[in-house]
Amino acid sequence: MLERARNLISSGLEIVALRVAGEPRSVGQDRVYNFGRTRAGVVVTPDNAVTIAAFWAAVRYLSQTVAVLPWHVMADGDGGATIQKRHPIEYLLYKRPNPEWSSFQFRETLTHWALRWGNGYAEIEPDQAGRPFALWPIHPDRVEVCRATEPGYSTSGDAIPAGAIFYEISNGDGGVVTIAAQRMYHVRGFGEGPVGVNVVNYAAESLGWVKAVQLFGAAFFGNGATPSAVIKNKRPIGKAALRLQRAEFEKTFSGPSKAHRVAVLDADAEVEWATLDAEKSQLIETHQFLVEEICRWVGVPPHKVMHLLRATFSNIEHQAIEVVVDSVSPWVKRFEDEADFKLFGQNRQGLFTKMNMRALLRGDFKSQNEGLKIARESGVINGEEWREYLDLGGIGAQGKKYVMQSQYTTLEKIGEEPAEPKRQEPAETSSPPTPEDELTEDGEAMEARMRFEALMSPNAELLQETADV
Repeated sequence: MLERARNLISSGLEIVALRVAGEPRSVGQDRVYNFGRTRAGVVVTPDNAVTIAAFWAAVRYLSQTVAVLPWHVMADGDGGATIQKRHPIEYLLYKRPNPEWSSFQFRETLTHWALRWGNGYAEIEPDQAGRPFALWPIHPDRVEVCRATEPGYSTSGDAIPAGAIFYEISNGDGGVVTIAAQRMYHVRGFGEGPVGVNVVNYAAESLGWVKAVQLFGAAFFGNGATPSAVIKNKRPIGKAALRLQRAEFEKTFSGPSKAHRVAVLDADAEVEWATLDAEKSQLIETHQFLVEEICRWVGVPPHKVMHLLRATFSNIEHQAIEVVVDSVSPWVKRFEDEADFKLFGQNRQGLFTKMNMRALLRGDFKSQNEGLKIARESGVINGEEWREYLDLGGIGAQGKKYVMQSQYTTLEKIGEEPAEPKRQEPAETSSPPTPEDELTEDGEAMEARMRFEALMSPNAELLQETADV
């Protein structure tokens, strides 16, 4: 093979790949398995895990936060990226991926599937021209991810090359169908390969501990917070009498509404109560610890599941920003990457998708406007962009002007000697009039006035004839 590679290089041909490592056909296997019942004595599955309040709250927070973000189709341009409102995929992402699902429901469902099963799936339905027309979610229990051992075709007729990934879908009574990788929108959770790991399987023992404490607390208060008791009969009674005695005792005291009742025993019997203190058993402390344990598995800070023991008014805002960066951003990136590749293909022509997380990073109203003011005075944004950020209407062309502080300069000019101001020459002025000039001007004015008065007088014609003589 090495000799063949050298011959190809010497002949000037391009080598596409020389990979020799293969992949197993089944690529969806976990390295940690959940065999049903945990060591705590309870069964944990992705379905009943959400009966744990902290797990439900953590999954709900992440899935709804990703779902509420505006998701748009963007295009690169000279003036920056712009939203492509007329692009057909914009409608699928921002409005409705199919006639039965809204954009919010679609992302919420795929996110919580990926959080519980490790994967969220949706079939990409093409139109007659092969373009994405709709996205249809598929439950992870119905999907098996496989790798083709030889070339073939999917149920819809798409080519599946040897070594490529494809998906087997169980349609119940409709049998099993196959979908090529390019027709499956696949949101992978944390994992080691093409398939995300089942988080509940990995966290089964921790979740089993939580459910065991949950059941213990329910049974404790369901029995009226009454400790177990031992009835001692000082004289022997028959089995039937023992069964009756036990049934009567449980009927009297079992349940939270039957505590502190009076017991009447015959057969010279006495009761010994087994002491049990909920505080000494640290039932509440265990619940609080297990909330933090669940948050570690899901990747959500405790204050987002209403566990505020370590949250204060001074740090809650910074914690809210931190959860966006550390918890929400990875899931947003998973959706964007899969959409960019599966919905546009490799020749995207500058198109990409983007979820706007700006609203999640906002502080209080005062801090927002202080930051916007700095950006405005630095010439980064204009008035229209400021108002748009605050969801206010536009004010026209006046708001599109960029302004900045006049004392700003460039880095190249820092340290240069200031230029000397240019000296202005005094403007030429005419010499003041002399007394003779003033007299001359006054004499001419007086003579003109006398002529005007003479013309306007009744004897103007006589005066004119006299002047002619």
